[in-house]
Amino acid sequence: MDRKYIDDHHIVARYLADQLPDPEREAFESCYLDDPQLMVELEAAARLKVGLMQLRDAGELEALMQPARPFKRTLRFAAAAAVIVAAIGIVFLFVRGPSASRMLGASSAAFVDRRGDPLPVAGTYTILHARGGYLDAEIDLPAPPATTELRVFPDVEANPPRYRIALSSISEDGKPKLLGDVGDLVAADDGSVRVFLNGERMASGTYQLVVSGDSATSAAGAASTFLIGIRTHGPAPP
Repeated sequence: MDRKYIDDHHIVARYLADQLPDPEREAFESCYLDDPQLMVELEAAARLKVGLMQLRDAGELEALMQPARPFKRTLRFAAAAAVIVAAIGIVFLFVRGPSASRMLGASSAAFVDRRGDPLPVAGTYTILHARGGYLDAEIDLPAPPATTELRVFPDVEANPPRYRIALSSISEDGKPKLLGDVGDLVAADDGSVRVFLNGERMASGTYQLVVSGDSATSAAGAASTFLIGIRTHGPAPP
């Protein structure tokens, strides 16, 4: 995919509207990750879109578009600019947001939809070493958009009680492939470590959770490994 194709087929606008088929979306994402200027243009378009959405939701967009005397028009556009600037933090949710590859979060607020609202928590699962059996837990992931809470009980207690959790997929040959990790997780009073799973890009299969003490803790070199089976009910990830 080149710049001419992107311009001729209105790829940026269709991407921000989530209207690209999977092959085009993947090709475009690969393209903008390798093109800093295209990333700048994409973020600018997303800023404008988010700002206009916020003005519309606040009931101010229609008034802004009405004819006005020059001074008042200047004030209106200044207010619109302020809203768009305030939306910069939301822009990255459009560009790298809920469809990004990040699958683990320290809280449910780590995952949001395209409007910036937190995804609902669809369920909670307890992860601890099973007595017998291959899997330590079996998890049914809901169809997106939603997140799932995992309460993991590590084998070794860290002092201070801060942990890191890594998630890997297990291939047919048994080798793990790291998908992501999150640190600075504080254990609850019952000793469990909470992490939130975004399964939008996950497929059914076997996964590995590795819990270790975070850096500068007494368990920094100790790891607890759990095998979990995941069943997904949404469309197959691209």
